[in-house]
Amino acid sequence: MLQQAPLVWGEIAVDNMDRAVNFYEMHFNVSFTRESMDNMEMAILETEDREAASIGLVKHDMMKPGSGGSLLYLHLSDKLTPLIEKLNQASVKVLLPVTPIKGGECGFISVFIDSEGNSVGLWSKLS
Repeated sequence: MLQQAPLVWGEIAVDNMDRAVNFYEMHFNVSFTRESMDNMEMAILETEDREAASIGLVKHDMMKPGSGGSLLYLHLSDKLTPLIEKLNQASVKVLLPVTPIKGGECGFISVFIDSEGNSVGLWSKLS
């Protein structure tokens, strides 16, 4: 058994960095730090705990946005239903409505399509 959670970093592919950053900042009240390395543009999600696992929006030739690949679940709200209602009101496509895991014992999930066409999951302990 692992001593710590295995996820240390996740990347969400983007075609248009400004559009993607604006989408996530507007809908989830988060902020990003932008960086560039070689042929890669990145926007790293800012967190209070700099050692915590996080994600980055990444624009690079080897990464193409789209659904059907790996699915990241993000914890961006204490309650999931109000967040999904906000996404619905903004005409963001929700693929999976708020759904309990093991009757809610393990929290709740939902899946939406972001501005770049990626399927992205959301998780929260409370619906």
